[in-house]
Amino acid sequence: MLLLDRATELLLENRLREAEFMFKQVLKQNPTNGKALFGLGRICMRLEQYDNAIYYLKRACEHLPKMLDPLYALADAFIAVGSPVDAKTVLEYALSVARHNAQIHYHLGQFYLDHGFIDNAYQVFKKGLECPESGVSVFMIFELLQLASSSEIPDLMARLERFDGKFEHPKFQIVTYHAFATAHQALGDNKEAFEYYKKANELQLTQCEFRTADMLPFYNRLLATCDEDFFSKPTDKVKSTFTPVFIVGLPRTGSTLLEQILTQHSQVGTIGESIVLSDKIVPYLEMRTERPFPDCIYEPSTSMLDYCRSVYVDEIKKSRVQEEAVINKLPANFQNIGLIYRIFPNARIIHLTRDFMANAWSVYSNHFAENEPYFCSLPEFKLYSEIEQQVMFHFSSHLKRNVFNVSYEKLIDDPERTIQKILNFIYLKYEPECMEFYKSRSKVSTLSKTQVRQPIHNRSLNRWQAFEKEIEKELTQPE
Repeated sequence: MLLLDRATELLLENRLREAEFMFKQVLKQNPTNGKALFGLGRICMRLEQYDNAIYYLKRACEHLPKMLDPLYALADAFIAVGSPVDAKTVLEYALSVARHNAQIHYHLGQFYLDHGFIDNAYQVFKKGLECPESGVSVFMIFELLQLASSSEIPDLMARLERFDGKFEHPKFQIVTYHAFATAHQALGDNKEAFEYYKKANELQLTQCEFRTADMLPFYNRLLATCDEDFFSKPTDKVKSTFTPVFIVGLPRTGSTLLEQILTQHSQVGTIGESIVLSDKIVPYLEMRTERPFPDCIYEPSTSMLDYCRSVYVDEIKKSRVQEEAVINKLPANFQNIGLIYRIFPNARIIHLTRDFMANAWSVYSNHFAENEPYFCSLPEFKLYSEIEQQVMFHFSSHLKRNVFNVSYEKLIDDPERTIQKILNFIYLKYEPECMEFYKSRSKVSTLSKTQVRQPIHNRSLNRWQAFEKEIEKELTQPE
């Protein structure tokens, strides 16, 4: 038992190789030890060895029949290898053995939402509210308020009031405030809705460990590094088997919608909002050059760039993507365009823009799990927007052939023609199936997961106008 406890401690400390050795020692003594099998499965998940993870987690589930965590992990492993049907089977089995557990209802409901089974999600969340109340009940009410009819909202609000101020951790109160705001807005009570949005965002801002202004030195250094000399240096001649496509811009500018439309094309795949550049490639370059980012991208050697390309290709292989054009839709990659250009000189960069007021309101009125200031403050978002514009103007002026600017409004107003132009930009011919994106059951885990299951509409274009005075007042408030 001491060996198992120590292995678990090492896993929590992220000392994976040592933890793996100890878990295997436990299994030598007892090959059916479920906790050791679960530990090895978790290690494989962190190392992105998903097939091995499935092997260990299946065995862990057999020997830990009353534990839900191994089942959750097994479902995640199946999703990672592109087997959502198997993940669905696992989660539905978990529900069958724990029908009075609110957590599994929420977990399965989120799976249904991610894969476009909106009605199933609605029913599971409703059933989940019949379970003994817990913190996750707040999150289920929040989801239901976005799915329910107006006649159901008063009852959901009454349930929500029981949780107001009940939990100590701020994240529960933030979600509670957002849920009240969503309810009031759905009922047409915009004044009350804004007050709750304001409470939610002000509370979340207190949880942020930095301010947008703190990022200015980094962006100034980025622009100084990627100067005229940077772009005048010869690039490697790269023969790639795929076209790297990056969708960049501010949050809530339509990247999920565009990704869903494009991936209906027979030759377009996606690795989603992959952080491979910042989490794997940048640390490697910093280590090899002994210089911080962005200085490390100024003049890397050919061998370094070859390694970076292999890391990116490995990420694509892990995602089981084999199409001709491969999307990475992480909006914040606008700050990595210089790096992208160094690694893939012919990369296609699609820059999404949106009317500022509509964009600002869409960010402010949605709950982002990450505690970042531009997600929960209109003045902070304005500064972030100005930074993004400056950075994109800089890179677009140097890479005119690599960057294609698309406005969210144009995508909504004239989707077919806009998509034709984008596909032409990434060297592909238009396919009419792209316009049937809302029928897809591919995974979507962003805030737009329910919106992209509907045909294109323009309801969101002017939604901000009902709050125009309040938005302007917030934007002029001193920080």
